[in-house]
Parts: sequence; structure tokens; C-alpha cells
Amino acid sequence: MSVAPPSPIPRLGPSSSEADLRDALSEAGCCVVEQAVSAEVMDAVAAEMLPFVDATAFGTTDFAGIGTRRTGLVVGRSRTFRDHLARHPFVVSAGDHVLDSALVWNLSFAHFFELFPGEPAQLLHRDTWKYGAPPFPAEVDLNALWAVTDFNETNGATRLVPGSHLWDDDRRPVPGEDVGAFAPKGSVLFYTGKVFHGGGAHTGDADAEDSVRLAVNAQHSVGWLGQTERMLLEYPPHVAASWDDDLLRFIGYQRTGPALGHWRNAEDPFLAIEEYRMANPSAAAVPPETVPPKTVPPKKESPTS
Repeated sequence: MSVAPPSPIPRLGPSSSEADLRDALSEAGCCVVEQAVSAEVMDAVAAEMLPFVDATAFGTTDFAGIGTRRTGLVVGRSRTFRDHLARHPFVVSAGDHVLDSALVWNLSFAHFFELFPGEPAQLLHRDTWKYGAPPFPAEVDLNALWAVTDFNETNGATRLVPGSHLWDDDRRPVPGEDVGAFAPKGSVLFYTGKVFHGGGAHTGDADAEDSVRLAVNAQHSVGWLGQTERMLLEYPPHVAASWDDDLLRFIGYQRTGPALGHWRNAEDPFLAIEEYRMANPSAAAVPPETVPPKTVPPKKESPTS
């Protein structure tokens, strides 16, 4: 049986409207916003995160990727992520649209992502499968994958099946239905939790200076679901007290429903921040680094070469 050509991934630009973004996500479940931020912003994120990657283990399964590293604590380690990416206007608009079934949605995790040459294509999947629950009637997840380097055919650009967020739960992709999300540095790829997707095969030259594909993967979820990362443990008040209030609520310092997400005596968790600030008027954020920074990150070799 022949397979119809895949639908294209909608492509927007930095001046696209919220209506354009909403329409793309409703129809395709995904879209690329090209050059949503400058290349300099991406360089700053890389400079802040690369000192920590060598302490990160590679994946140990085909699905996790033996040629893939995912380094965490991005919110704390990268001020550029906090200031420019975490609550970028496109992220807020996309989340307000896709996750509008919930009263509150928040950041679920943020990882600095390295894909090395030799990594094969990942199994196409839906992110909602991670919950181990029956299918959700509405969207509960939204990914924002930031291109810290170019995403192209040879370096494993994420592959998606546009429109698959509308499929019946028992339908699966067949070869030829997926398409690569190619994007220049500074772009952001959005896709919902019901869209079938997977990392592409990295067939690039391991000896090339820019052989490793870099990205920041930020996943967002409705507030009544557990966050993938326990961010209130990663960023307690003494670490995060000086951060922007909206960002603090975004990582979990807020109620997530009328009777959900309380702290202490049925109080708003944001009170933990306010009380710490009152007790420590000059409180400054303490970066949660667990690895001593290196002035010049060493050149990484592909573990699969």
C-alpha cells in the first residue's frame, strides 16, 4: 500500500502572529518558528551549559540513545535560558493555546541536549506515553525544542508526523509519514504531547568541529500532572529567591487547581519565596552547580564512532 506524502511542518517567523501560531498547532500539532531568538542567545546558552556536560552519562538504551546526553538543571545553570527562553512570548502563547484545558500549566523539565554522530534514528513515539496512563482526552504536554545549533538532514533533526495529534489512539506511523524539522540556529520547534516524533539519525562527520547537534528541550505540562523534574527540590527558596516572580510560579511555586498544589496549611507555595525574601532581604540566587566549571570545554568525541 502506498503512503501519501507527509504533511509539511508549518513554518513561522519571528514576526508571526499569535493567531498564526495557534492555527499551526491546532492543524498540525507542531510548527517551527524560525530564528525566534538571535544566534548570540544560543551561543550564550551553550557557554553556560557546556561546562557541565562531561559529568552527564550517555543514554544506555536504544530509545534513550547511546550517542545522546541530556544535562539537567538548565533553569539554574543558564541565566540566558531564564531570561530569554523559559517564558519567551511564543512559549507562553503556545502553552496558553495547547494546554487551555487546565487552569494552570507549567514547565515540566528542561534539558541541554547533545546528539552525537553515529546515533541512529529514535523510535517514533508520543510523549504522553511516559505517564503510563490511559489516553488523555485533551493535550497535556507541549514541547519547545530550541535549536542551539542548526537542525539539518545529517545531524539528526527531530522527525515528526504532522497531524498525528488528531489520530485515534491505536494508530501508529508507517515509514514515510514522518518529516524532518529542519531549522536554523535560534529557532524553536513546538510539538504537542500527542504528536508522533523521534530524534533523527545523525549521519554527520564525527571529525567536524560542529558535529554535535545541540538543543534545549523544554517540556511543559498541565498543572495537575506531576512535573518530570522535581523543580522545587532543585531550586529551593535559597537558590531561586531572586528570580523573576512569573518564572518562579512557572517552575512550581503556585497552586495548580482550586484544591491542588497547596503548601503547608493549604497555603500558596509562593509564600515560601516571600517568607525567605523577608528573612533575607539581600538574598541572591545561589547557582545550583554541582560540577566545577571549566574555562574551555574539551572537544567531545562521538561514543558511537
